[in-house]
Amino acid sequence: MKNVIIIEDDENLASLIKDHVNQIEGISCELIFNNPVDYLNNPVEANIILLDIMMPEMNGLDAIEKILDIHPNVSIVINSIKDDTDTIFKAIQSGAVGYIDKQSFVMNFHEVFSSIENQGAYMTPKIARKVFSFFQKSSNVYEALSARESEIVQGILDGLSYKMIADRYDISIDTVRFHIKAIYRKLKINSKSQLFNIFKFKP
Repeated sequence: MKNVIIIEDDENLASLIKDHVNQIEGISCELIFNNPVDYLNNPVEANIILLDIMMPEMNGLDAIEKILDIHPNVSIVINSIKDDTDTIFKAIQSGAVGYIDKQSFVMNFHEVFSSIENQGAYMTPKIARKVFSFFQKSSNVYEALSARESEIVQGILDGLSYKMIADRYDISIDTVRFHIKAIYRKLKINSKSQLFNIFKFKP
């Protein structure tokens, strides 16, 4: 019997999720925590944790690594209305193995648990579409740059100064500045932070 724990601050929704989860054969859900802090103060072992993101006291994203530090083998599945790519990738990078669009949670739980049981991961179609769209966009961004411009972007992402980039590729600092201006123009950006935002999840 797989043990599921719910961490969700909406008590009515949590109760509804619990009822649906307990209808699935081989799955048992008895405990609900209103926020990650309550769970971390009483870290009951579980096979799967259904974790919301926007909660009081501690954000669900911040809780993922803390939970995994205590129970490294637990499978954490995000169940949230937040579906922006930054949040999705932060959850995955932190160790979540599933991401459910909360608006369609009922129809997806069977597939979620089945996937996890078979050592897989799961995203609802809406979330998966956003992930694919992001990487397709990132790929198109790279195609807009020349080979040298792509190298300089990589140097910036590696944290190198203009002089270090010039030394790496045996070019002058003025040439580096020239290429960076061209990169910013092509990508329609004005700062290094915007460049990082575009490429930080590059494929």
